[in-house]
Amino acid sequence: MKSLSLKWRILLISCVFLLIPLASWLIDSKFESDLERDNFQQTIQQANNLRSFFEQLIQHDNNFRQKLDTNGVKPSLQVALRETGILVDGFSDEWYPYHGFSTSIQNFGQKAELNLVEDQQHFFLLLKVEDDDIIYRKRLDMTGLSDKVELQLDGYRLQFSPQSPGRVSALRQTSNGFIDINSVYAVWQESTRGYQLEVRLPRDLVGTMFSAEIHDVDNGNAGPELQGLYSFTNFEQVTLNSMLNVGALSRLSADDYRVMVTNLSGDIVYSYGQPHQDIKGHWRNKLWLNDLSPIETRGSKVSLSSEELDKTLQGQAQEQLISEGKLTAYSRILEPLYDGEQVVGALILESSAINQKLYLRDFWLRMLLLMLLFWVLMVWWLYRSSKDYSRRIVELRDITEEAVSEQGQIRHVIEREEYYDDEVADLTNTFSHLTTRLKQHHDYQEKLVARLNHELRTPIAIIRSSLDNLSIENLSELDAQMLQTAQSGASRMSQTLSRLSEATRLEQAIKSADKHTFDMISVLRDLTRAYATNWPEHRFEFISELSDVELKGSRDLFVQMVDKLITNAVDFDDKSNPIKLELKTEESRLVFEVSNRGPVIDKKALKSVFSLMHSSRKNSGGHLGLGLYLAKLIANYHNGHIVARNHADQGGVSIVISWKNKYFTD
Repeated sequence: MKSLSLKWRILLISCVFLLIPLASWLIDSKFESDLERDNFQQTIQQANNLRSFFEQLIQHDNNFRQKLDTNGVKPSLQVALRETGILVDGFSDEWYPYHGFSTSIQNFGQKAELNLVEDQQHFFLLLKVEDDDIIYRKRLDMTGLSDKVELQLDGYRLQFSPQSPGRVSALRQTSNGFIDINSVYAVWQESTRGYQLEVRLPRDLVGTMFSAEIHDVDNGNAGPELQGLYSFTNFEQVTLNSMLNVGALSRLSADDYRVMVTNLSGDIVYSYGQPHQDIKGHWRNKLWLNDLSPIETRGSKVSLSSEELDKTLQGQAQEQLISEGKLTAYSRILEPLYDGEQVVGALILESSAINQKLYLRDFWLRMLLLMLLFWVLMVWWLYRSSKDYSRRIVELRDITEEAVSEQGQIRHVIEREEYYDDEVADLTNTFSHLTTRLKQHHDYQEKLVARLNHELRTPIAIIRSSLDNLSIENLSELDAQMLQTAQSGASRMSQTLSRLSEATRLEQAIKSADKHTFDMISVLRDLTRAYATNWPEHRFEFISELSDVELKGSRDLFVQMVDKLITNAVDFDDKSNPIKLELKTEESRLVFEVSNRGPVIDKKALKSVFSLMHSSRKNSGGHLGLGLYLAKLIANYHNGHIVARNHADQGGVSIVISWKNKYFTD
C-alpha cells in the first residue's frame, strides 16, 4: 500500500464501493425471505377466514351445498370465472388461464375440446375441433351439407355454419326460416389441425342448461357426406356448473391468491384467481424470470388428487411452502370444510409473494443503477482530482530538481502558484520562497568573493611592497626570519584570492557555455600526447576499444576537467606504472577513468574529496582543494556522475566519470 501512487490508492478505495451492491443483494434476499414467511402466515389467516365463510355458505346456501354433494351427481360442464380480458377473434392466445377447465371428446380419432368462461354480463365459448377436411356452406338458404356447430341453450337452438373463415352469424331457426341473433358475436378460424370457434353470448341468453353438437362433413365420391355427429353431452342438455349461481361467491375478489373448493371426490366446484397478477406488465421481470406465465399449480385441473388433499378430506389441515427460497415460491393451505360434524369438501388457498419480490427487486435495480451512476461520477471526479494532484506534484518535483544543482547551486527560482489555492499550491509557494532566499544567499556569496578579491588585492600589494622595502634594510636574523614569514603569508593570501576568483569565473563560464557535440576519442588522444610532453618524468597511457564516441557539451570545459584530474593524478603518482586514461562502456553507460599508482584516499574522505576547499594532502603546500571541486562542476555540466575509488589492491586511486546512454552517442 505504501508503494502505490495517490491515484491508485483512490481507485483501490473506490473499489470498496463495489461491495455495496453485494451487501444490498444480501439484504434484498433477507427481505424476500421475510416476505415469504409473512405471505405464508397471511395465507394461513386468509384460509381460516375463507373456511369460516364457506362453512357458513354451506349452511345457508342450498345451491352451493348441492355442488358439494357427491351422491347422485349428474354430469355437468365446468364454467370458469373470467379473470382476464378475452378478445373474440377465433384464436386461443388469451385462454391459457382456463385450459384446466376444458372438456374433451373424440370422434373416430378426431379430438374436440370445449372451454366455457363467464362473467356477470357475458358467456364465452371456445371450441377447438380437429378436422382434416373443412367443408364450408355454399348456399344462402342453408340447404346442403357443411361443417357446422349447434348450441342448445335453455331457450332455443343456435347454429354456426360459416361460408368462409372469419365472422360467422349465429342463426336461430324459426317458422319463417333462419334469423341472425345480433347479440351473439362469433368468429370461425382455421387451425393447423382443423378449426376453432370462439363465441360471446349474453349471460342471460344461456341460462343453466347447455349442449354442443358438432357436425363433421367431408368430401366423398358423390360430394359432401356426413362423417359424424357428436356432442359433449351425449346429445342431452346438462347443467352448467356455474360459479355465478351462488351470489355470495360472485362478489369475492382475489388479489394475488387462488381459491379452490373441492368435494369429497376431488372435483373442483369453485375456483377463482391466480397466485399472482400483472406479472406480465413489468418488462424488467424478464431479468429474473424466463417464463412470465402464471404459476402452474395443481389447481389448474378440474379434479385434484394428492396425498395432502386426501389427508385434508379426512379432517387434517395441510400447510405447504412450495419452492421455498426461490422467486416463484408460493404457499398452499388446505382446510377441510365441515357441514356440522361431517367433512363435505376441502378449501385450497394458494398465494404467492412474487409480485412483492419483483417490486422489491425492481426497487433494488433502480437503486443499484443510481448508485452505479453516483459511483462512476465519484470515481471519475476522484481520479481526475488525484491525477491533477499527481501531475502538479511531479511538476513540482521536476522543477525543484532543476532549480537546485548537485552542488547546491540555485539555477533558477521556482515561480509562485497563483491559479490554485490548496496544499500543493502552498507547498509550491514555500519552495518558491525557499529558492528565492537561497538564490539571494548564493548571489551574495559570489559577489562576496569578487568584492574580497577587489578590496584585498590593493592592501595585500601594499603589504608585500612594504615587506620588500624592509628586506633591503640590514635586519637582524630574528627580524629577517619574521619578515620572511610575513612575506610567505601575504603570498598565500594572494594565491587564495586568485584560486577563489578562478572558481568563480569557472562557475560563471559554465552558466554561459553553449553545448555542442565533440569527439571524445580524438580529444583524449591529443591530451595524452600533450601530458607526456609536459611531464616527461611520468608515463601516460590512453586505453579505449571504442572507435568513435560523441558527447554533447563544451570541448574547452571538458579539456579543463581532464587537466584537473591529470594534475591531481601527477601529484600523487609514484611513477611505478603509467597514469591511465581509459574510455569504455559498461551496461549501456559510458565510463571515463583516470587512475594512478600511489597513496589511497581515506575511506571516510572518498565522498568529500570533491568538496570546495577540501585537500587530502598531509602537507597541502599551498593547495586549496579546488581541482576536484572544479572537475565535479564540469562533469555535472556534461550530465556525468563523478566518484573516487581506491584500487582493490590498495595501490592507487581512480577518478571515474560515467554517463547514461541518452547523453552520448557510440
